[in-house]
Amino acid sequence: MTAQRFCRASAFAAASILAATLAGAAVVPRVTLEEMTGAAEVIVLGRVDRAEPVWSDDGRIIVTRVEVAVERAIRGGPRARVGFDVPGGRIGDQILIASGAPVFRPGDRVVLFLGPGGDAAPAAPGAGAAPGSATLGRLAIVGWNQGAIRVERDAAAGRDIVRPQVAGTVRLDRGGKPVQEPGAGVGPWTLDRFLDEVVKILEARATRPGQGEPVP
Repeated sequence: MTAQRFCRASAFAAASILAATLAGAAVVPRVTLEEMTGAAEVIVLGRVDRAEPVWSDDGRIIVTRVEVAVERAIRGGPRARVGFDVPGGRIGDQILIASGAPVFRPGDRVVLFLGPGGDAAPAAPGAGAAPGSATLGRLAIVGWNQGAIRVERDAAAGRDIVRPQVAGTVRLDRGGKPVQEPGAGVGPWTLDRFLDEVVKILEARATRPGQGEPVP
């Protein structure tokens, strides 16, 4: 499956998931790290600056608008920030719970795999296309919550590790059977090992005709 077809399928699956997850666990296709890396237009390591519940542009649901300060851009070119929406949140006494949607809080450190389908926010409201801002158009997390990898500090080992956000989901393999392993076959890995693996996948794709792009 090409990255473009994968993204279209992911967007359709995400719409179906949202409709089905207001009660109970979300059922999502399991994606491998290779699939996730290939489908993502933007891959970054960064820290969450903002996670604010707002009404969606069409006013139908509550979403959390997330802005992330980029520490390292791995795919998609250099940038200072990325922004996107995830379903769910609370405004006043109204709450939307989207089971399995990734959760973000200011200060969280994350690795993000982003593809078409959501909102890319400028560096600041009304700031326009400032240099380094996220201006790629519509972006969304690849693989529902599997493309949002949390970075945590292992104080005992003195190193950073990565953990997928897969709570609230039941993931199925290509045969429709539940998969028990962590999202995208990840974790806990050290952050350095994880990022090295992503770069290796991108480098391998770049050697195939019509695949990939130079890795910064």
